[in-house]
Amino acid sequence: MSSRTAPRACRLAAGAIFRGAPSGRELHLPDTAITRQAKTNWMVVMRRCLVVANRTLLSAELQEELRQRIESGPSSFYVLVPNTSAADYQIPADSGALPPSLAWWATDYRGPATDEEASAQARERLGEKLADLAAHGAAAEGDLGSSRPLEAMEKVLTDRQFDEIIVATLPQPLSRWLGTDLPHQAERRFKLPVTTVIVKR
Repeated sequence: MSSRTAPRACRLAAGAIFRGAPSGRELHLPDTAITRQAKTNWMVVMRRCLVVANRTLLSAELQEELRQRIESGPSSFYVLVPNTSAADYQIPADSGALPPSLAWWATDYRGPATDEEASAQARERLGEKLADLAAHGAAAEGDLGSSRPLEAMEKVLTDRQFDEIIVATLPQPLSRWLGTDLPHQAERRFKLPVTTVIVKR
């Protein structure tokens, strides 16, 4: 994307009010990802990203990925947190011996004891991530969804449109999402590009 901008170009969210209209009038822009000021040749494109994560939501790796999106141009984010049950926080039984870099999961990690605690932790992470995105000037909203990530994504996509999906997950062999090939399943089902962010620990 070129670094040059039109003299009066500004960052716009869907449904925003553009105050650079001729004669000082306010131009109410439609609720769309692409907004155009009628008598110029430029447009502002808001890239819409669906972010899917739970335990990895506050990871440095995802933070960096979203930072790149924000710096590359106007972006909006919907943060979807599959409401994982407490049992699924545990290490998968078929994960085998963990490499040294992941051994702390078996020795130090303590997941939520109940589904209620798991939901509370997930909602807390969601609140932190939305506040962080807002602090960086990005339009953001989100919610908890089904514990089945594909089902959760499908529900969100019934009344929202996105340009890409970003899935942040644990590394193999800890990740149940990678174990079921979630990123490729989502790409095939929803016909959207999927970026997979794998945290280091």
